[in-house]
Amino acid sequence: MKYNTKWLAAAVAIASGLAIINPAVANTTINSFDSFTSDALYGSWSTPAATIVSGPTSYMVSSYGWGSNWKYNPVDGSGNATVQLTVSLSGGPTADGQLGPVITLVDGDGTRFNYAWYGQTLGSHVLTMPLDSPTWSDGAGTTPGLDLATLTHLHMGLDPGGYADQYTVAWEDLSVIPEPTSLALIALGVAGLSIARRRTE
Repeated sequence: MKYNTKWLAAAVAIASGLAIINPAVANTTINSFDSFTSDALYGSWSTPAATIVSGPTSYMVSSYGWGSNWKYNPVDGSGNATVQLTVSLSGGPTADGQLGPVITLVDGDGTRFNYAWYGQTLGSHVLTMPLDSPTWSDGAGTTPGLDLATLTHLHMGLDPGGYADQYTVAWEDLSVIPEPTSLALIALGVAGLSIARRRTE
């Protein structure tokens, strides 16, 4: 009975602490790009030179030069601090260190935050950037900053840098996630709860 009381006290303390640390503990998916379609295409992506394949797990674009899209994509991303993009890049040998995926998030009053990861190597990447520190912003609306509760539109783009031949970009996942420190504290709390339970068995 003594150990069960200790375990209960530990569980309550951990649960209370996690609620205070960050009530939004899960990633918010902006788009998983499963069977994804664009509402509009721009630049080289809108030309016959582009090949676009909408697959069950990714949206793949092969083209030359700068290209981008537009998608109506309403999401509530409140409580998050980091944008996270999973993407794969391929092309000729000279594309290595040149290709730059760009994501633009647009909120309800038209503010646009642009996140660019220029000069990436070929291969698969999980790219992150603080939501409040975009590469650049424009279209500022009446409310300062990006309102994560009213995200309405999404743009994806590829800046080829100095690479002039064909590239392929596979968009696999776009999410907004909580502070890494909050996630670490949550993991620590779960570990503590597990230890407390083992001691009662």
